[in-house]
Amino acid sequence: MNDTNGTDGIVCREDFVKTNLICEPRCDSFEQSSHLDALIMIYSEVFATSMGLIFCVIAIIAAVKEYKTSLVYPSVLVFYQVIDMTALVIVLIITAIDRYGLYCSSVSLLETLNNPTPFCKFSGVVFHYVIVNMALWWFFHVAMFFHKVFFPFQANRFEKLGREKYIFATVTILSLLLPLPAVIVCLSVDKFKYNVHRFPTTLCISDGDMWFYSTTLPMDILLAAGVIMLIMILWTMRKKTNFLNRNSRTKLSTAEKKILLVFTSFIVFGVYILGHVSDITAKSGKFQAALREYFECEAFGHIPGKCDRETFDKIYSPYTSVIAYILMSLIPLSILNFILKWSSVKIAKNKVIKLTRRHLSFLYHGKRSFVTSSESVSDELSSKSSKSTKITENTTV
Repeated sequence: MNDTNGTDGIVCREDFVKTNLICEPRCDSFEQSSHLDALIMIYSEVFATSMGLIFCVIAIIAAVKEYKTSLVYPSVLVFYQVIDMTALVIVLIITAIDRYGLYCSSVSLLETLNNPTPFCKFSGVVFHYVIVNMALWWFFHVAMFFHKVFFPFQANRFEKLGREKYIFATVTILSLLLPLPAVIVCLSVDKFKYNVHRFPTTLCISDGDMWFYSTTLPMDILLAAGVIMLIMILWTMRKKTNFLNRNSRTKLSTAEKKILLVFTSFIVFGVYILGHVSDITAKSGKFQAALREYFECEAFGHIPGKCDRETFDKIYSPYTSVIAYILMSLIPLSILNFILKWSSVKIAKNKVIKLTRRHLSFLYHGKRSFVTSSESVSDELSSKSSKSTKITENTTV
């Protein structure tokens, strides 16, 4: 980079700014990786979140349209996951619109890290709450599925006695309230405050061990318990239906296949995002130390070749974030597949095709009749013209 911010004998890099006779990184231009990698990360984030929002909106519309089946317990838990995902992708899209204006409280990045913006805290709250809340909805849905497979008589009895509404109320209250204590602590205690963790900036997360004990560990437990229950469910269904045997005539129903796809998509996303965040947390100490050393090296002026960016440049790969965003956008797609009745979609598609063909046929025949009438008019005019010519010639004679 060129040296463009120098005054009073101190020359700063172009992504640094001079404050109090030293150079500090700029919040609106400092990047922890190469410019190309940063662009790849930003554009993939925008593309994936935009697609995710489209899928979420369509899923919500489809769920409202099919409310008799989609908004009843336990299927409504899938709908709640869509609501959570919608809130998260909206925050990410707002971030993309004005990333630096929303996350930079000062021109100096160091000042921003000491005083995170209100939107940074808000994005941290949304991300922290939504990620745990989604895991809870997923876990309770798997637990209900497990209960119906292993205890069908008791499940039917609960349904006949009307006890499902009390179970639903309990599940809803637990899912809504359990993430709140950690969020309140992160907002109240300065040590655990939500802050920027990546440059260029994105969703803020909590610092320290709080993130591990309030997010990573609970999600590990929920995912592990849910996966164990799903393995037991699949094993039991395999013995009853032999659905893994190609020669078996007993197959899973479409609804069972759809819900298993929803469960599986969240497992893939959950496992990957846990690994991704755990990797970030594990390397945060090394990253912060390398970053601090680099900032101190650049503080009293830029000297080409003196300060090495390689100490932190390659610690985090932007492509892991790209995969995380893509997987995130696939969750609402699997939920949309669960909500939609493809037979109705096929009927609607056939109607649209039929109407389109009818309209095109009408336009074609209308154009053809117009051309035919034009030709007849032209022939009539030409015959009249020839007759008048003959009359004129006879009169002349």
